[in-house]
Amino acid sequence: MSPVSGRGLHHVTVVATDPGRNLDFYRHVLGLRLEKRTVTHEDPGAYHLMYGQNDGRPGGHLTFFSWRSAAPAPRQPDDVEFLSFAVDAAALDWWEERLDRMKVACHREAMPSGAPAITLQDPDGTALALVGGLAGRGGREGAGIPGAFAIHGLRAVALSLHDTDLMAVILTEVLGYAETGRCGDWTAFSAHDQAGGEFLLHRRGDDRRARLGAGSIHHVAFRTSDDETQARMAALLKSRVGIEASPVKDRFYFRSIYFRGPDGILIEMATDGPGLLIDEARDNLGERLVLPPGLEGRRDELLRLLPPLG
Repeated sequence: MSPVSGRGLHHVTVVATDPGRNLDFYRHVLGLRLEKRTVTHEDPGAYHLMYGQNDGRPGGHLTFFSWRSAAPAPRQPDDVEFLSFAVDAAALDWWEERLDRMKVACHREAMPSGAPAITLQDPDGTALALVGGLAGRGGREGAGIPGAFAIHGLRAVALSLHDTDLMAVILTEVLGYAETGRCGDWTAFSAHDQAGGEFLLHRRGDDRRARLGAGSIHHVAFRTSDDETQARMAALLKSRVGIEASPVKDRFYFRSIYFRGPDGILIEMATDGPGLLIDEARDNLGERLVLPPGLEGRRDELLRLLPPLG
């Protein structure tokens, strides 16, 4: 059984604390669009906020579980995990001035590939990078950000793992990525050149990965086109590396299977459909709280539990 064609990242989910502060930063500082305002399935008293730049189409979403009581994730000197966004190659000077004006600490650095970037952190300490890419693509205007300088979308997730060999096999033999380059302890993989198409893998010097906390990556989800492809990927996972995925879970906007990868990282394979447009029009995404049908009867209760958002 050959690997499926790589479709890249479906979404990356990070732990946040204050949902209002999170929304203010990602919408008003970075200019991302809130494309879904919902709750977590297992803990509906917490928001699940989904940001994207693609009008609700699948691929490259950054999402947050907002657990207000979450303790900060422990920081270690060699922590190198981050999320990167693609911007126009000529936009970095503009972004550096904007972030400085908004009193967001940032630094000019080079990515492992050598690409120029600006690194920063969100209010919970999540490490982010704005990476200069191909010129002329443009992005979605908003929050005082002209389209020429706007973020195109989530570019890559960078994980730091001890067992990079196992993760490389999962990426290339199950998820359809191809290795594109190496630099020191870093290896780059690509599924395509659109939003969410890249994956960066760092080899840790030991087997300790920081425990889950505010600002850390909760899980990484990869795209599958449909249920049949998802089942095929699950079979590949078992046959190639001996890992069995969970039963399918209906997340309303997509159907997912899960497994624990190297160093215990939670990995999800999520279908493209039904999609974020199943309960909202494209022009109105993220404007109101939407609930899966099974939770709609608890709307009044949940509205009392959830803090108001702008």
